[in-house]
Amino acid sequence: MDRPPLSSIERAPESGDSIGHRLAPVSVALVNDYELVVRGLEAMLDEFDDRVRIVELDVQTEPGRPVDVALFDDYGSPLRGVERVRELAASPLVGSVVVYTFHTDADALAKLVAAGAQTVVSKASVGSELVASLEAAAGGGTMLPIGQRRARHDPMWPGAESGLTPRESEVAALLCSGAPNRAIAAALCVSENTVKTHLKAVFQKLQVSTRAQAVAYLMTTPSFRRRRPLLTA
Repeated sequence: MDRPPLSSIERAPESGDSIGHRLAPVSVALVNDYELVVRGLEAMLDEFDDRVRIVELDVQTEPGRPVDVALFDDYGSPLRGVERVRELAASPLVGSVVVYTFHTDADALAKLVAAGAQTVVSKASVGSELVASLEAAAGGGTMLPIGQRRARHDPMWPGAESGLTPRESEVAALLCSGAPNRAIAAALCVSENTVKTHLKAVFQKLQVSTRAQAVAYLMTTPSFRRRRPLLTA
């Protein structure tokens, strides 16, 4: 039997799982470049296990088994998020693609939908709204909910333990990728001055004074690690 990619973390089916029926829980693969992010999503969705069955945590890879929905958190991927959505949508193992994002301006939404996203969900949505979107996508429907409340179980993000905000964390992740300020600004749809402001805050919180020092610190921070070996139940 073929095995999934080494950076996939498999979830074994639980006793009582139903398959082949639309009333069964939606099978979902969680996709992002950082394990902490997919673990946070997993924790957020855990209370909805009667409606959603997490079958894979895909860290920097694609689903290795058939799933109803690939839930792609675009944290750390704004430079190639649209390309990642296109790859997921083209996979024969993925029924639908749902994107979970902070970037909900009209232009960003249009690009994600054009790339193949069935649904785009704002990270301002609560958990129940995200689950409803997963169910709608699995059924072939399209929803673009822009929630007004923060999810009760807000997924953690790399650097949160150092006091970084979600946006500062994204700036830090792009900094680690070697992107200059102009590229970071373009990826996040902000000005270069805004990027400089975020970098100043990142430097202060990490207690460093240069980009090189920040990158060196972040690359040794566990929450910014992007890969891990396969875990099987």
